[in-house]
Amino acid sequence: MGDSESSTSSAADARVLLSTWANDNDEWVRAIVRRVLSAGRALVDSDVDEVYALFRQEKALDSRTLPKEPLLAVAASPAESDEVLRITSLSEVTGVNALVSGAVITPHAGLTLLYGENGTGKTGYSRLFKTLAGSRNADQILGDVSQANTTAQSALIAYDLGETGHTFRWSGETGGVAPFTRMSIFDSPSVNAHVDADLEYVYVPASLALFNHVNAAIQVIEARIATELAALATGASALLSRIPRDATAYPLVETLGASSDLDTLRALADASGDVDGRVAVLQKAVAALEAGTLSTTIRAQQRVARVLAQASSVAARIEAFDIDAFNTTRTTIAALEIDYALVRAELFEAADLPATPDDTWKTFVEAGESYRQHLITAGAHDENRCLYCRQPIGDRAQELVAKYADYLADKIGADIAESRKSLATATGTVVSIDAPEVTAWVTELAEQTEQPDSYAQVASIASALDAVKASTRSGTAVDHNLTARVATAHAVLTARLAEIEGDVERLESEDANRAEALQTKRRELVELTAAAELGRSWALIDTKVKNAKEADRLTVLARPAPALRRAVTALSKTASDALINQSFAIYFAEECASLRAPSLKVEYIGRDGTAKRRKVLVKNHRPSKVLSEGEQKVLALADFLAEARLSGISAPVIFDDPVSSLDHRRINEVAARIANLAQSAQVIVFTHDIAFTMTLLHLMEASKRCVYFQIDDEEGKGRVTRSSHPRWDTIGGLKKNINETIAAARAEEGQARAALVRTGYGWLRSWCEVFTETELLQGVTQRHQPAVHMTQLGKIKSGALPVAIEPVLRIFEEACRYIDSHSQPLTTLDIAPTLTGLEAHWEELKAARDAYLRAED
Repeated sequence: MGDSESSTSSAADARVLLSTWANDNDEWVRAIVRRVLSAGRALVDSDVDEVYALFRQEKALDSRTLPKEPLLAVAASPAESDEVLRITSLSEVTGVNALVSGAVITPHAGLTLLYGENGTGKTGYSRLFKTLAGSRNADQILGDVSQANTTAQSALIAYDLGETGHTFRWSGETGGVAPFTRMSIFDSPSVNAHVDADLEYVYVPASLALFNHVNAAIQVIEARIATELAALATGASALLSRIPRDATAYPLVETLGASSDLDTLRALADASGDVDGRVAVLQKAVAALEAGTLSTTIRAQQRVARVLAQASSVAARIEAFDIDAFNTTRTTIAALEIDYALVRAELFEAADLPATPDDTWKTFVEAGESYRQHLITAGAHDENRCLYCRQPIGDRAQELVAKYADYLADKIGADIAESRKSLATATGTVVSIDAPEVTAWVTELAEQTEQPDSYAQVASIASALDAVKASTRSGTAVDHNLTARVATAHAVLTARLAEIEGDVERLESEDANRAEALQTKRRELVELTAAAELGRSWALIDTKVKNAKEADRLTVLARPAPALRRAVTALSKTASDALINQSFAIYFAEECASLRAPSLKVEYIGRDGTAKRRKVLVKNHRPSKVLSEGEQKVLALADFLAEARLSGISAPVIFDDPVSSLDHRRINEVAARIANLAQSAQVIVFTHDIAFTMTLLHLMEASKRCVYFQIDDEEGKGRVTRSSHPRWDTIGGLKKNINETIAAARAEEGQARAALVRTGYGWLRSWCEVFTETELLQGVTQRHQPAVHMTQLGKIKSGALPVAIEPVLRIFEEACRYIDSHSQPLTTLDIAPTLTGLEAHWEELKAARDAYLRAED
């Protein structure tokens, strides 16, 4: 490295940048950086306590007791390295998709190929690796959804970390498990992220994490300041709740803060020793005034006054009632009624009436007279005919009619009617009296043991009223002494009513003065209560004002913190550009060249101390909108590999179907890059592409740093079989199949033997192809092999070829006539092969092979 490169590296070194920046800032900032650089980690609580204490002392919030924070010595970052992580075994997998249990995968330190067709279970294993790694595109691992009961998820992973072996039992954890989070994984879903997304780097050098630690520590100090500000703001609410809202001091306490006038508040405070006693005296006075007993008395007396006034009115009306006249009229009416009955009886005694003359009979007579007068008026009355039956009447009837006329003209009946009218007029004034207040009061107090003054008089008047009403309704005589008793009670009530009305007037005047006194005492109590509370809480008030002033200072002191964090972020971007972006740019260019990825611009962006990269084509179009699927795939691979190289690739790199959608040329280029990577790192490849598989096996043939596993679903998804290469026919395997088929045919007869003979000819045909491919032509060209092995060309025994070609070609064509995969003409379709022919042809082929192998070149 030249001097300029060394200078640039030093200038971008995280420790140098942080130390230089910290030396130009406050002591507490240097304290954070010193601790981060010393420990290489985030600050713990004890560190934060010490830094915050230094911050308060440096800013004169507390007395200075801590020593001055010295300037930091500038020292470059030590070289970073991680222990090599290598997976040695994956086994005991359960509960992952529909994978069968019992499979064991033992990855090679170089390349591990896991080949299988679609749907055979490869995805289950790859998802498990992604989950362990915490991959960007890790899928949720489900159990076998076709089964009702879900098996617990589990797997056993054996791995080496450096020179030490470990095991880990996975039990369904998600989000990544250390140290497997160091693995790099590429799959088809990650293509879009590697092509279009603004990606953070999976690997961040430990030195760059220092910036995050410093930023986090500054944020913690900010949080400490915020917490202290919140604490400083408390305390006033409790005091405020003890101050009466309408006290003079209330608005001053409510706005208690850095600008509060303590002298004004101190003048309102009362800290004297007897203040509580004076408050208690005022409280009792207010309580007495608030009791409201005077107003209750006033209301009670007002009611008594209303009752007495109503009773007096009743008494006056009773006194106005002429009892003697009432009784005399009642006696007169009784005598008249007796006389009237005697007259009526004598008058009609000879009339032979069907019943005693009564009021009904009287009504009958009066109706007849009314009708007679009507006939006279009409000029149609006939004295000789009956008014009712119109029959002629005799002398006796004429005499009776004359008595009817005398009866109707009787003066006694008229006197009775007049007397009754006079009696109704006299009693009407008494019957109409209504005294609800009197009735309710008397009823309410009747059962009480102690009854108030005037109760007896009111009750007497109420009783007299009831007696008068009862007599007038029944027509009985009224006690002539009743008026005198009422008059006596009335005189007492009149005097008592005047007294009560005077009492009510006096009490109302006293009540008005009580309200004014209560208002005055209440005000005195409010101010004295507030003054006493201020005196008791003066220390709290003084502390609150001091806290408010400190809060104002803290608010000012906290303002530079965001700018400090932005400065650290800027330093991080400078360092990350040198430590990550520049390295990534070099690696990315190399990977793009090796994979023939399209050329584009990479922009490096950073926010909040994190480094990101973005790929841009012309006119800022996203690459996915312009590039083909294959171009996107190799571009994503280049980005993935460049990112993986940033960490030095000390952990497994896993590829899940990396060549889907690629043409054969790009497949070869990807295979070559992966093979090259596997020479120095552990690489695991999942694929269903046979050409890609054979290419990788060929590329790894020389180094032997490769292991191959076949994944199939013959006995359940995910069965794993270790092999040297993908399944293909060999001379030895075909020989075994032919011999077993001939032996089976010898033991059968008829159609069963014929079917086995046809199967045997199928194996003979395959033997001819494999013999030609591997031994006659020495494997110069082979199926699924991507290259022509020109180094094998000289090994072909050209002189001995005729010895083998003739029998091989002849028997091959014969075998084609008997196998089902070749259509036959009708003339030969029913010609069946024989077991004897099969055995002869097999012996001939073996002899031809022996002759070729023995022949000299």
